[in-house]
Amino acid sequence: MSKDNDAPGERARVYSRIAPLIMEFYYNNAGKQFNAEQLRRHVLQAAPEIAPGSPDRILRELRLRGKLDYTVINRRQSLYLFRAMPQSFFRV
Repeated sequence: MSKDNDAPGERARVYSRIAPLIMEFYYNNAGKQFNAEQLRRHVLQAAPEIAPGSPDRILRELRLRGKLDYTVINRRQSLYLFRAMPQSFFRV
């Protein structure tokens, strides 16, 4: 079982801890290519207690919520491209 289990309260706690870190990574890399490992390293530097898969999951959730957007460049290499979003969308 991962450190961030599926309990709704725990998911909300993990989201509130990680989402701002992912958005920071997004702001710093908007319009640029990145790979999943770069994102994980960025998040784990600030929140080493979280499960390694959490940044990927929260990245997808932020996309579903319309907070950021990205394109998969190469799924096998985990290579993505952040798409620019209107400034009004930059609230987590």
